Amino acid sequence: MSYYDVLLEKIPKIKKILDNDTNYTIYHYTKPEKLLNILSGGTLRFSNALYLNDKEEIAYSYRLIVHLIDEFEGLNPDLFEKIRNHFSNKYKHIVDGNNDFVNKLEYFTTSFSTENDNLTLWNNYAKGKNYTGYNIGFDKKKLVNEMAENDYLPIYGSVIYDKQKQVKIIHAIFKKWNMLFERALKSKKHNKVKLFDILFELIDVLSIVSLFFKNPQFENEHEYRIVIVNVFGVETSKPTKVVEKNGLFVPYLEYHFSKDSVTSINIGPTFDENIFYTSTNRMLSNFGYQDKEVYRSKIPLRY
Repeated sequence: MSYYDVLLEKIPKIKKILDNDTNYTIYHYTKPEKLLNILSGGTLRFSNALYLNDKEEIAYSYRLIVHLIDEFEGLNPDLFEKIRNHFSNKYKHIVDGNNDFVNKLEYFTTSFSTENDNLTLWNNYAKGKNYTGYNIGFDKKKLVNEMAENDYLPIYGSVIYDKQKQVKIIHAIFKKWNMLFERALKSKKHNKVKLFDILFELIDVLSIVSLFFKNPQFENEHEYRIVIVNVFGVETSKPTKVVEKNGLFVPYLEYHFSKDSVTSINIGPTFDENIFYTSTNRMLSNFGYQDKEVYRSKIPLRY
């Protein structure tokens, strides 16, 4: 069991909110050219969470944490002033571009949806009647179990859009680690190492959980995320690559998945669905996925 598994076991109710351990298919939406790359290479790309398309996405969680520290009564001021400074500085790093990334924990993530035919997500990839998006269905348990077996130690769960639920989760974490800190202070055997361990645990659990918070306006996406934690610049870190995207240099990890974890391919709305269907099946046979089901969107197109 990894450090992060142990950490999440300390908040079992919250862990269950993220993922209740039932199995189902999760769908990775993508462009046709990227679908080809994913299936031909057998790899999924996990991008550094700091360099997502919308920097406000991760800043949203950091602002929420800082705001709730200011309004939550009864917190140990020594512990939570450090927490406040940490997440305030992380927010400033995102917004102002301070260069403080070296030898730090990095969070790499890739996104799925629990819906296989989602109009909001299809609209991200459609470019007129002759261009459509696709998604790849993955067996959730097979994918995350294989990742764990390959020492990628995934953290996974559904994105939480409900603001009240986000607040309750952060409050529960504050309360638990505040209690641990106060108890350690009162212990006759308390020492600075123990107090620092509690501080770093709290930073880690808030950092991880915050990756699963998103602005409520995106709730129609029904997003499911898998996160890989990596330490940049040390011998044991996973090797990263860099891709240029909209002028940004985005670090990413590649994960080689097995064909067994793939369940289906779904084709987005298109007028020429028959030729898209046959070409997709032919492509799948070329790369050894001929036993996978191909489905066509049931959403009607209107022009």
